[in-house]
Parts: sequence; C-alpha cells; structure tokens
Amino acid sequence: MEPTVVLTIGATDSSGGSALQADLRTLAALRMHAACVVTAVLSRNTRGTTDVYAQPTTVVAAQLGSVLEDLPVAAVKTGMFPTAEAVITVAARARAGALPNLVVDPVLATTSGSRRGLIAAFERLLPHAAVVTPNREEASALLGWEVVTPADMAGAAAQLAAGGPPYVVITGGDFVVGGEAIDVLWADGAARVLHSPRITSRNTDGSGPTFATAIAARLAAGDAPPDAVVWAKGFVGRAIGDAAEWRIGAGTGPIDQFGWSALTLR
Repeated sequence: MEPTVVLTIGATDSSGGSALQADLRTLAALRMHAACVVTAVLSRNTRGTTDVYAQPTTVVAAQLGSVLEDLPVAAVKTGMFPTAEAVITVAARARAGALPNLVVDPVLATTSGSRRGLIAAFERLLPHAAVVTPNREEASALLGWEVVTPADMAGAAAQLAAGGPPYVVITGGDFVVGGEAIDVLWADGAARVLHSPRITSRNTDGSGPTFATAIAARLAAGDAPPDAVVWAKGFVGRAIGDAAEWRIGAGTGPIDQFGWSALTLR
C-alpha cells in the first residue's frame, strides 16, 4: 500500500500534546504519510506556553516549496502561524491552487505577533479553504462579535462561509447542552448542529488540531466535507475518552489518537 500524502503547516509543541505533534500522530493513526512545514517553535508543556520562536518567513516559504515541488500532496491542514507574513505566504500558494483540500484551523491564541494583523491575514487565506474550523473564541475574533450560543455559532458559520469557504465548523469546545458537546457545521447553505456525548476528562490537549487534521485526512481519502467533519468529530471523541485516565503532566494532558488505551501489551 502506498500511503496518501497530507501536508500539515504549523508550530511544534515541546510537550508533544498539541500543534504539529498532534497532527503527525493523527495522520500516522489514519495511515497517511505526513509532510510538515514548521512555522514556529513553542516552549510548551501541559500547563501552557512560555515562549514562541517564529521561523523566518523565508524559511516557511522554503519548506513549503520543497514539499510542493516533489510530493503528491492530497490535502493540507494549517494551524498556528506566528506572524501575518507567514499566513500571507501560505495564502499565496492557496490562491495559486497549490493547496488541495485545504483545512484551516485559524489558531489565534498562541502567537508572538499582532492578533489584529493575523486576523487581516486570515482574510486572505480563508476564501481558499475547503473547510474552516474555528472555535467560538476564534470565530469571535475573526468576526468582531461574541459567539456564545448555538444560534450565535450558526450565524458565525454562515458569515464566515459568505467570505468564501464552502464549509465552516464552529467548534464548541467545553460548551455543553443537555449533556452533549455541540459543534455547528455550515454546509450547502444551512447550519447543522453536531451532537456528541460530553466526555469528562482533564486530557483534551490537541483536540482542535486533531479534529482539523482528521478532516483533512478524510478529504484526502475522498470523503465529502460534511462526512469528513462528522467522522473527525467521532474520532476526536474516542481519542479524548481513551485518554481520560492518563496522568501525563500536571495540567491539560494529550489525547489518545492511536487508541493505545484499548491495547494490551504483551
């Protein structure tokens, strides 16, 4: 079997729980070949991020060019960008049609640059995405108004989709309705609420990048975007549940993309 190639673009996480490390574990678990472009190096553990080293934009561009000129990339996922210039560099490739099945996770929380500048830069990238996966905080920042309720999430998804991306998922994170975790998908001109059982766990680090990367992997495999989103939501739920009893670090620990908790080692 020759594996399908998926490219992930984002930062490294020294604790291994989130960012590119979560992306690479997800793609390995889904039997995809992972290529990567490093945008920044995070000094990070389960309790938070203490420092960010931004890769020079020329280095980001060189990595991206090296991958695209040689590997048959079937899908692309973006995560954390430290500067607006890095976003614009990737957006130029997307505009040229070089980033197929692009999934954009517009990370805005952990940056060393101007958040306002990043938001303006994302306006250049989002129209070229197949799927965009902001959480409520990120959607609020991108749109300039507070996204709180499921109705807000539906309105935010519709507004972002009006800017170009045909499919938008506003992820609820810890937002729970009736014991269920809620995400809202905008697809084919309508909002769809996605439900899943609320899983109690302190270990949720990497759930956002894992979700976006799993969507990219399923798009690369040929799934329609709504099917890829629903599948990815189930995958993340299982990964969170499987890691619920882990005690890796003193803070928010990683999730179990490989299903290790279900394995018996001999």
